[in-house]
Amino acid sequence: MSPSVRNLLRAIEMRFDAVETRLNEALPGPLKVGFLTLYLFSTTTADRLDAAASHSAWDRWTDAGVASLFALQVGGMALISFAAWSALGRTRATALNDPVNAVAVPGLNDFMPLAAAPYVVVGLVVATVVHEVGHAVACLRADVDVEEWGVALLLGVVPLAAYVLPDEAIDDASVRDRLRMYAVGVFHNLLVAIAALAVLYSPFAASPGEAYLTCFGWALVGGTPPTAATVGALGALTNCCFWLALLNANFAVLNALPVSAFDGGRALTLALRESTARVGVTLPPVAESAVVNGASVLALGLVVVAVVGPALPI
Repeated sequence: MSPSVRNLLRAIEMRFDAVETRLNEALPGPLKVGFLTLYLFSTTTADRLDAAASHSAWDRWTDAGVASLFALQVGGMALISFAAWSALGRTRATALNDPVNAVAVPGLNDFMPLAAAPYVVVGLVVATVVHEVGHAVACLRADVDVEEWGVALLLGVVPLAAYVLPDEAIDDASVRDRLRMYAVGVFHNLLVAIAALAVLYSPFAASPGEAYLTCFGWALVGGTPPTAATVGALGALTNCCFWLALLNANFAVLNALPVSAFDGGRALTLALRESTARVGVTLPPVAESAVVNGASVLALGLVVVAVVGPALPI
């Protein structure tokens, strides 16, 4: 890239930064903006979170979360490997292989008609809240303050994610405490998915098989996408629990994958560093990076192949 182009890009970046700064100075306290994103945030934590963090039982709870994360990491890699292998073996793409359907936007996604929007939103909100609240309480339990927490809204409307920003004390926390911080969000998503699935198996709801066939199974048998009528026929309880189970399970599996930017990747880095240190081996940073980044590339590659496999020229 020529120096003139670099200078131009730098000037544009500085201009955007200046506009962003002026906007944030004009906005009221709980609001700020980033690139195409509005943040609703707070710098204070609720008393209930502090109270939860004060209980010693939280340590046992989050230890169970660490075990669950690594078990789910192995299971998740096996699952996406099987999905990728199956996708490569299919010669005909289905709606399951359409990248557009990987985006959870009702009305755009074939598996999510507008009639399912309320249930999808409930599922996403619950999955995000239980995940991030877990991170926040684990931080407080380890005496790591939460500098900021909030919700990111794309274009100020579409929910992207909730987030928790711990302060720099996280770098001084023990390996065990940091593993607990990273793992508990995945653990909470897994528990919500199991609870919702249990309701689907109860006499009060339609079976999970019926809900799956209505929302997704049609793509495998050559049926038609769900409509307002077929969604409504399932009933509110079944729809709510189905999307709670599905979205929380997806949050758990994806976040547990050994991708460096995900909870699973951070936990893998810590576990690798700690396990080699315990056997008296000092792993060079280059080797550690190669293992973690290699696992990241493998996991993401398998996810991509699982989605677009039938379209690949193999």
